[in-house]
Amino acid sequence: MVFKAYDIRGVFKEQIDENFAYSLGKSLGKKYKNILVGNDVRIGSKELTKPFIYGLLESGAKVSYAGTISTPLMYFGTKDNYDLGVILTASHNPPEYTGFKMCDKKAIPISPIDEIKPIFEEHELNEAQKKEIEEIDLDKLKVDIITDYKKFFLNRCVSCDIKIAVDFANGSTAIAEKEILKNLAPNHVFINDYPDGTFPAHQPDTLKKSCLVDIINAVKNENCDIGVIFDGDGDRIGIIDEKGNVLQGDILTVLIAIEILKEKKETKNGNEKEIKIVYDLRCSKIVPEMIEKYGGAPIKTRVGHYFIKKLMHEVDAEFAGELSNHFYFKEVGYFESPLLALNYILCAIKDMGKPLSELSKEYKKYFHSGEINFKVKDQKLIMDELKNRYSKCKIEEIDGISIYCDNWWFNVRPSNTEPLLRLNLEADTEELMNEKIEEIKRIIEGLNG
Repeated sequence: MVFKAYDIRGVFKEQIDENFAYSLGKSLGKKYKNILVGNDVRIGSKELTKPFIYGLLESGAKVSYAGTISTPLMYFGTKDNYDLGVILTASHNPPEYTGFKMCDKKAIPISPIDEIKPIFEEHELNEAQKKEIEEIDLDKLKVDIITDYKKFFLNRCVSCDIKIAVDFANGSTAIAEKEILKNLAPNHVFINDYPDGTFPAHQPDTLKKSCLVDIINAVKNENCDIGVIFDGDGDRIGIIDEKGNVLQGDILTVLIAIEILKEKKETKNGNEKEIKIVYDLRCSKIVPEMIEKYGGAPIKTRVGHYFIKKLMHEVDAEFAGELSNHFYFKEVGYFESPLLALNYILCAIKDMGKPLSELSKEYKKYFHSGEINFKVKDQKLIMDELKNRYSKCKIEEIDGISIYCDNWWFNVRPSNTEPLLRLNLEADTEELMNEKIEEIKRIIEGLNG
């Protein structure tokens, strides 16, 4: 099944081929008439761009082609300018994958399952059509959305002399974002900084430990103050402190939120409404605590960019942070902006006059497990048993089940695409965290047979 909760994704040729790309374009072109298309650096993404565009054109849509870009760049270009924005990408997946991410005029994601699958019709290309596809001149459809994107961030972000190492993971950010950072951070060390859809250095993932080896080594070997890694399509960022430690997404959310709240407080005229900041329910409880301490209003949300962006629009939130290192800003259009996230983190280091390890240590008050996956036969059976077992604690069902006990809490969510349960657990002490992880593990494994 290639129609996922947040995007369309599958193995190139095996699950998503030129017939699928053509069929998707033909189906979307009937509903949307002014469409921006871009692609990431993947082999599959580049090869499927023309069949996809051919399908759009055949259905009468007007197509503008942005070239090889990042996902945030696609959102930036689409917002207020096009009915539909599409990037051919498989995000952080291995090189053999490809796919499609889509958003509407407000840069809100379009649900593949609810909005695309119902209108999708399969078609097969004939030899004459294949020849016509080969002859498509993408240069005639080309539009420049990169210039305005660069201009925005070069004007908005503060240049700094902090020594920064950046791993572009051979992905889409090795183009526009690299140029921006070259100007904003002259004291830089760039690695894996050329686009290559085979991802020769490592898989373009900001969360896998094996993918972080290069950036950790660069930080240590070059004595950098901070390390940064982008994922394959550039909508996610990973941060490494000067000692080579990986900072979790909720700690980064705190750092960014505090900077935003301080910034807004300085410009307040006394009549402004409270500043709302959204965080996903897997985050440490330090996140709402610090948002409140600095005068903001924390709002808890379920996981996933589709839900977070919609909620941000609904409540007019200034910022949202996820444990998975997605950071969203009202300022750019309620979508992910790793460049803006990095700008706030660099400002925090400069403002506080402390190294990143010292700065982040202040917010590591609790002990968080990170996400732990369990392969299970019956997700509902296990979740029902956990609710029953901890019925005396406070229970929420925003996304899976969140259970809050006196000095620890946990959330268990079913995967949308696999027979997995995802556990995040936090406790006031490391000993209690380890004890409770084992306790939950025994329950799950006991029921799983």
